[in-house]
Amino acid sequence: MTKTTLPGHFTRFSVQILYVLILPVFFLVFMTLYRPERLVAFFTMERDLFAFNVTILSCIMLGVVLISRTLMLLVSRSKPMRLIPWLLWQFFECVAMSLFMALYMALMYHHQFTFYHVEGYTFASVLLIDIFPYIVLGLGLALVSSRETVVESDSLIRFRDSQKQVKFMISAAAVLYVVAQENYVLIHYMDGDVVKEYSLRSSMIAIEPLMNKHGLVRCQRSYYINPEHVKVLRKDKEGVITAELNTPHQKAIPVSAKYYSELAEKL
Repeated sequence: MTKTTLPGHFTRFSVQILYVLILPVFFLVFMTLYRPERLVAFFTMERDLFAFNVTILSCIMLGVVLISRTLMLLVSRSKPMRLIPWLLWQFFECVAMSLFMALYMALMYHHQFTFYHVEGYTFASVLLIDIFPYIVLGLGLALVSSRETVVESDSLIRFRDSQKQVKFMISAAAVLYVVAQENYVLIHYMDGDVVKEYSLRSSMIAIEPLMNKHGLVRCQRSYYINPEHVKVLRKDKEGVITAELNTPHQKAIPVSAKYYSELAEKL
């Protein structure tokens, strides 16, 4: 992966569940125990509604984070999440939470204050309070990343684009296959238990030395395949050869007769 690409565990399902649960719970507990004077006055509304309003706001926060983290899971399945978009996602998540919370409070105040005035309070409360769990969770994920098994540099494939810039770096063992598509090559790889794809502007000729170095075998004019992930080679009645991978729900990879012997020897 590139230097700015986040490790896969940053966008795992279990991690997103942590965000969904911890952010609203921390907000509720912090407001209940610490009770910031200025925010207490605003949320009490001179009717002793502090506990009620804080509970409703925590529920609103829960709903927004749930939707946000579901979208993050869907986005991260199609392409690796990079650091800057991930950080921006956290910020706009806070903005979305504060907007919906402000809408609720503005309605509760019966338009006594403008929406933008209320938004100032809700945004400050979200940003200043939930900054702590955001930081703690982020540091925790970074710590887990640093403690994961360090892959030796020789086992990492550094994919370079047509400008010779390293754009994607990954363990050779994680690569399933590489396929050419017009002016790009599509790298299909495993990220935990999820199959992902990275599009690189390059050509099969340009990456050939890299593939040979790391043990990937050309199995067809437009394909390089990792023998470690080949479950079996099949030949139908017409003599068409395909490679079946050991990952579920993956299409069979075409194998040309020209490259069959070399691939078979690697299995």
